[in-house]
Amino acid sequence: MVLSNVDVARADALAREGQSVRSIAETIGVAKSTIKDALRRFRETGSYERRAGSGRPRATTEVDDRFITLSVLRDRHLIAPEVWDRLQVARNTRVSSDTVRRS
Repeated sequence: MVLSNVDVARADALAREGQSVRSIAETIGVAKSTIKDALRRFRETGSYERRAGSGRPRATTEVDDRFITLSVLRDRHLIAPEVWDRLQVARNTRVSSDTVRRS
């Protein structure tokens, strides 16, 4: 579970008052591991914000996704390679037909 910035700040304040991780978790209503991870992240970074994700960047933009959706809605008999071809011509976006299928 991801805590809001307010909850992390609250957990930090309770920890500074000397409360245990267990009592903080019960007060906020989340698992002990969630509190431990949030407090550790705060101590390491000095910020309540979450770190940026480390996954692979998206191959398509929101506009590309919308183009794919609208293409299929306009012609429901299109198959993924045809949508892929239209995307490549109209948006100059080079992705696989599997990416089009997942969109």
